[in-house]
Amino acid sequence: MSSDRVCPACRATRLSRYNPEPLCAACMSAVRSAGPAAPAWLWDSDPMRRALARTDMGAMVAIFRAATSLSQLELANLLDGWSQSAVSLIERGRRDTLYDIRELLRFADTVDMPREALLPVVLGQPDAILETDDVKPPGAMVDGVSRRSFNGMAAGLAAYGLIPPIRVPERVDAAHVRYLRSCVQQLNDRGDELGGGAVLRQAVRQFARARAMLDESDYTSEIGRQLLVVTAELGVLAGWEAYDCADHLLARHLYGDAATLAHSADQPELAVHVYVHMGQLSHKLAWFTGRKGLAREALRFADRAADSVRHEPSPRLHALVALRQADAYAVLGDELAFQSAIGRARNELDRGPHPADPRWCRFVSESEVSHFEAEGRLVLGQPDRATTLYAAELDDPSRSRRDQVSRRAGFAAALLEEGDRSQAYAEGTTVLTDVGQRGGLASTRILNKLRPLRAAADQADAEEFRARFDAAATALKG
Repeated sequence: MSSDRVCPACRATRLSRYNPEPLCAACMSAVRSAGPAAPAWLWDSDPMRRALARTDMGAMVAIFRAATSLSQLELANLLDGWSQSAVSLIERGRRDTLYDIRELLRFADTVDMPREALLPVVLGQPDAILETDDVKPPGAMVDGVSRRSFNGMAAGLAAYGLIPPIRVPERVDAAHVRYLRSCVQQLNDRGDELGGGAVLRQAVRQFARARAMLDESDYTSEIGRQLLVVTAELGVLAGWEAYDCADHLLARHLYGDAATLAHSADQPELAVHVYVHMGQLSHKLAWFTGRKGLAREALRFADRAADSVRHEPSPRLHALVALRQADAYAVLGDELAFQSAIGRARNELDRGPHPADPRWCRFVSESEVSHFEAEGRLVLGQPDRATTLYAAELDDPSRSRRDQVSRRAGFAAALLEEGDRSQAYAEGTTVLTDVGQRGGLASTRILNKLRPLRAAADQADAEEFRARFDAAATALKG
């Protein structure tokens, strides 16, 4: 009877007949939150590892569904030859399908779970890991590479060793689209908690898988439209995580492909999403290199975003576009235009929340405007104003872990520019307790914000900072 169901993950809590979830509340929370160590794949949770280590395949399926928010019917639709009743029987331990190694591997390949994730089954240990399962550094090659060619971008990704052979379904339906949307949210949440280095490999793989579905699978026109949109979103996400890893070439490839998809989708909101990220990348490169051409490129991307959003009612979209324009004006040294753009962003936010605000730009708030202004003031050579703005927003609880650490790194750099070296190194050392450490943020982008401090550290009494920075740099190089 349904009232006698027991949570398949913990095997202790009885599930109410009114509970629509596959697991109890405590296990649902554990599955959907990041673990203590940076995972190499998407659903590397403690409940999943424990289920695999005890070879409880029914629990593994239920935990997978919990992580991806798929119904039994939707999961069955993903797996050719399965039915909703088959999924139900497997979860309840009444069918041994996945104890056949061939079926287990087919399941893993179909949902794109790396086979390394099955190590707990082989070794019988929940903490079994494969140390070599890391994102390869730029330039790393794989012997005997033989990849499908999705387009020019994918050929470049294959050279990075980021795209092993990928299986795609003959026909894509709504379940596949929902699965990919779940991937976007899960990867984004994990990246915010653990940094780009923890999720880049899987993000690129999911993007390539979605691209392959677009190119090779069959689908209806409506499913095709939805698949196009979610694939572009995966491209933006993967580009952002590459940017967080300071792999700017890979980020450019991913953003460029996402832009092509966004144009095909004919969705202004999606085009804005791509352009603001492309502008961000050009802005940072302009700041680091001092090249005005890159700054002008950043402004062109921001202007394209403004043109795409001109008829959209969302205040947050308009505010974000204004902030990207402010970024570019700061690097170009145009303080008046910078101040005007910051003012426009604040005016847009004064209009309040709007139903048309996209989920992905909910981070745009007064706190975000202050952060952009702080960065701009630093670029414009006004570190005293930058430190005041940074300090006011350092502990904003609404920001993700990655955002909070990134802001503190910017604050440390501004303090150094202002001449307060002692406080700069204190703040920088605090950042390094959370970057490049086990369970910390795998973000080369954040570490790079502290490079001016490291360059000055040899002439300062900052031995602890030097040691921590060098250790973090070595760890992130992997």
